[in-house]
Amino acid sequence: MKLLLISPRSSDKKSPVGFKVPQVALQIIAALTPENVKVSMVDEHINDIDFSENYDLVGISIMTATAKRGYHLARIFKEKGSKVVFGGIHSSVMPKEAINYGDAVVIGEAEGSWPNLIEDFKKNSLKKYYENQEPDLSKAPLPKRDSRIDRSVLGIKWLGFYTTKGCPYDCEFCSVSSVYGKRIRTLPIPLVIKDIENANSKVFLSLDDNVAANPKYAKDLFKEMARLNIEWGGQSTVSIAKDDELLQLCWKSGCRGLFVGLESVSAKSMSRMHKTLKSPKDNEDAIKKIQNTGIIFHPSFVFGFDDDTKAVFDDTLEFLYRNRITTATFNILTPYPGTRLYYRLKQEGRLISEDWSHYNHCTVTFRPKNMTERELAEGYFSLKKEFYSLSNICRRITRLQEILNPGLTQYLYVILNNIAGRQTLIDSYKALDMSVSSSIK
Repeated sequence: MKLLLISPRSSDKKSPVGFKVPQVALQIIAALTPENVKVSMVDEHINDIDFSENYDLVGISIMTATAKRGYHLARIFKEKGSKVVFGGIHSSVMPKEAINYGDAVVIGEAEGSWPNLIEDFKKNSLKKYYENQEPDLSKAPLPKRDSRIDRSVLGIKWLGFYTTKGCPYDCEFCSVSSVYGKRIRTLPIPLVIKDIENANSKVFLSLDDNVAANPKYAKDLFKEMARLNIEWGGQSTVSIAKDDELLQLCWKSGCRGLFVGLESVSAKSMSRMHKTLKSPKDNEDAIKKIQNTGIIFHPSFVFGFDDDTKAVFDDTLEFLYRNRITTATFNILTPYPGTRLYYRLKQEGRLISEDWSHYNHCTVTFRPKNMTERELAEGYFSLKKEFYSLSNICRRITRLQEILNPGLTQYLYVILNNIAGRQTLIDSYKALDMSVSSSIK
């Protein structure tokens, strides 16, 4: 039996060279697959699919932005005689849509259902849907590493690992808690350490939504990671700065950068969220503390909340410059299916597109409350154009030494991240056209 596992890209063409989040989901599925099954894996962000090969079963893991491409691939393989099974977060929240393009859908985490699906396939008795309760992470398999997808940018080996699942914050615009639960579940620390040791790399990315969500567990984990002599980046909430011991152990474990969802500089918007600190001043103090530790602070911002006005773009730029931010991520609020935001906007009649290829963080797919679609799209594009201007990129790189004592990996990250951000201006400009066109209709 031949099995192909695919992580599709969001379009027919590869994106420009830039940072790519490393893939681990396919490697976990491969580890759950019986040894007598020949498994191949393709991450379309890195490699093209060889359509000349024939497979008995094809598994496609889709997010909302990659769903349209995933359905296209499914049609190709079904025409070749393969059975197709969908998984991933989009399939989990839209299983009745996904089944229209495949033969089976895995809903939620696959650890408990994938072996049963393989057995049913062998018996020619695939069910439409496979779903199970939250799996016991103490019995989680080690990912089956594959050098063909364990790459990120310019061929650099930048591997992903995970330690927890679940998120207690239940943000209106996020589906993580609805798919993985609100309870923080943890992998056994020896399992995490063994996976990192087996990966044969010195640079990693934690794929956890919040690597410090369970402070006691995180401290024990960081102490063990400190002896591995690795460097890594991950996601956290800004509240990590409130625990001095946790922050210091994070640095000593090899953490050199943290992606933090600040989401907004608006005090009104911040007050509606549970994962930021009480005031903008508290957040700025936390940023300085994290940077003083030696860790790059990489904030993520979302534009289009109901409290946002056109002033939010200038306010955000001022915040970035005032806090000497070296890298950042900018997103237009996206009402992903499965989120409370999606259902609220749909009920209010404010959705203007359900073309999933537009759900890419840079296209306006809904009617904002305090500005027009055009104003949101143009404000977002102008902010990115300003932040990623060549002069500003050079200024941030040359001043990096003033902010923290960076190592080579940190310099490389800041340089490449800013180059990648500048490259996304092309996609942002195309999205600006789509957003404006949608607003006119």
